[in-house]
Amino acid sequence: MTKGVLAWLGLTMMAVAAAAQTTVTTSGGTTNTVPVFTGTSTVGNSPISVSGSNVGIGTTTPSFQLSVNGIIQSTGNVATWPLADGIRFDDSYSSMSRNWIISSGAAQPGYLVFRVSASAGTDPGAYGTTQMVIGPTGNVGIGTTNPGAKLEIDGNVKLTANSGASITFQDGSVQSVAYTGVLPGGDYADSVDVTGDRAKYDAGDLLVIDPDHPGKFLKSAAPYSTSVAGIFSTKPGTVGRRQTGPKSPDEVPMAMVGIVPTKVTAENGPIHPGDLLVTSSTLGYAMKGTDRNRMLGAVVGKALGNLDSGTGVVEVVVTLQ
Repeated sequence: MTKGVLAWLGLTMMAVAAAAQTTVTTSGGTTNTVPVFTGTSTVGNSPISVSGSNVGIGTTTPSFQLSVNGIIQSTGNVATWPLADGIRFDDSYSSMSRNWIISSGAAQPGYLVFRVSASAGTDPGAYGTTQMVIGPTGNVGIGTTNPGAKLEIDGNVKLTANSGASITFQDGSVQSVAYTGVLPGGDYADSVDVTGDRAKYDAGDLLVIDPDHPGKFLKSAAPYSTSVAGIFSTKPGTVGRRQTGPKSPDEVPMAMVGIVPTKVTAENGPIHPGDLLVTSSTLGYAMKGTDRNRMLGAVVGKALGNLDSGTGVVEVVVTLQ
């Protein structure tokens, strides 16, 4: 191939390359704004801006890593949008799709509103039902748009079966079983304060009124005490509380009615079912009462079990008399 032919081929290729180039012009771009093609050969401003490490959509002064001035719609069809701002999510994968939104717009100022479309293909903003709101004070409403407490529910509440779910009340008590008319325990008890170290008290202890601390109770320590008041309950069916203030860590459930396991001693003879029980000289223990002249006001209850010697625990029908 001659040098003339090579030169001709080179000039031809340069001409083809020059013809393939298209001139792109700008129409007055703005600093820090991401450009966008506004035509086949022109570039202008897009709605996206950059300020340092922050990105803005619909704003040229983003204050966060992502700032959006307007509505965010994840996907789906465009529909009438009556709310001022919010996030819309569209499920477009089936003919039964429903849309839902999170909004804090003009429909309910100051509230974060969770709304779901009423039927497939409808716009949740225009026709949706509000399922949950969070108010400006932090109150959460489910089924209501104006919650009056930290959580207000207009409808049924269900704890899933066999999940171990429970409800904890402000006094610290926990309830996981519904009231069916049958008490979970065998007695009625009052929540009372005890004197001294709470950890030294146990279920089954016999309790008497503390003469030195009005309103408090302590373990029995003398025979035939007419200050006997009840028995530290093992599993009370119902616990009452006369105090109106917060629950004290020194409180114990004191059984006053019903059947309750009780610490007993045979120091005054063997105990058999039906025996009347009184306080003993053993700290916190009951014994059989035999001195009828001293039993008025000293009886805590009637034994349901036997104790031939030493100490033990028997069930007692609490009948203060």
